[in-house]
Amino acid sequence: MQKGEILSELRKDYFTERMVIISKEKSPKKDVLRSVERVRTRGKRLEKCRYCQGNEKMTPPADLVLIQREGALIKFSGSESETAEEWSVRSFLDESPIVSTDPLQTYGDSPLYSEPGYGYHYVLVATPDHSQVFGKMSVDQWINILSAVQDKVKWLYTKKGVSYVAVFINYGERSGATVFHPHLQIIALPRVPPLIEQEAATFQKSFNEMGVCPMCSVINIEQGGPRQILVTDQFLAFSPWAPTHAYEFWVFPRKHQTSFVKATQKEIGDLALILRSTLGGLSKALNDPSFNLVFHVSSEKKTTKQIHWHVEVYPHLSDWSALERGVGIYVNRVLPEEGAKTLGASSRREFAELTGIS
Repeated sequence: MQKGEILSELRKDYFTERMVIISKEKSPKKDVLRSVERVRTRGKRLEKCRYCQGNEKMTPPADLVLIQREGALIKFSGSESETAEEWSVRSFLDESPIVSTDPLQTYGDSPLYSEPGYGYHYVLVATPDHSQVFGKMSVDQWINILSAVQDKVKWLYTKKGVSYVAVFINYGERSGATVFHPHLQIIALPRVPPLIEQEAATFQKSFNEMGVCPMCSVINIEQGGPRQILVTDQFLAFSPWAPTHAYEFWVFPRKHQTSFVKATQKEIGDLALILRSTLGGLSKALNDPSFNLVFHVSSEKKTTKQIHWHVEVYPHLSDWSALERGVGIYVNRVLPEEGAKTLGASSRREFAELTGIS
């Protein structure tokens, strides 16, 4: 071991009080790939996958369907969606929702505080093809997905009692997915989640004291730095300073933006390109690992709950221990600077293939 080499370092998240121990190993990638290989059983088509095309009657009726026809994207909503065929993206209410529009009206005071679990829970099927994966979809299909998400989120914010809309992907066995057909979940909640509250509080404090967005400051630091993975016209992908997962990465709009639902079609197209490139790079570099993808967005109803919206991706390459679950200190065996180097090389190759730029 060379003198002065960092074996272990405690790092703090940019915006919250979350702490991460970066503990460097000699050859983490080899162990990572071995652990991923043990759980690679997905991709097998089920006889009756209810999310597959042709099995639409196995799910609740669709309320939003996008169809690609003669180069144009056609949207069907409401009752029109129920009979739409040859769909590209399809949305419907989850059959086992975690929130309800008609919950039990029970309340409890501290320390046994409780309130009704009001909200909406939707599934958005990302493709009719069961064997497709997010890291190999076409950029056009990603545009369709993001356009549908944007439309659905806008609509949910018109609903009474909705304070925040969470959008996320669970991909693979270790992600918490119960259905392996590519899909997203969209959950409208009655309050802003604590993690978003913390980010919004940091955002507001920085604006009040210095007149700057702290997330914009992070973009200025990470762009062109050792943790940069990929940069496009509109977006920056990088490994965060204190990642809770090995090879974790975030995707931020390079210009200050607080609202995903107000993103233009040009921005949606560029987001589709960088997500496809980085997820494709992740898949090729690490043998198609399980991951979670989560949108961190501002509440469209509470003007004081503003953040610079972005997407976070957490690969699942090892299991959390009692330290993470019980104490809230996270251990990462891969330096983010090394993770960015691996993902950057792979993602740039994907980007070049998709755009024809060598």
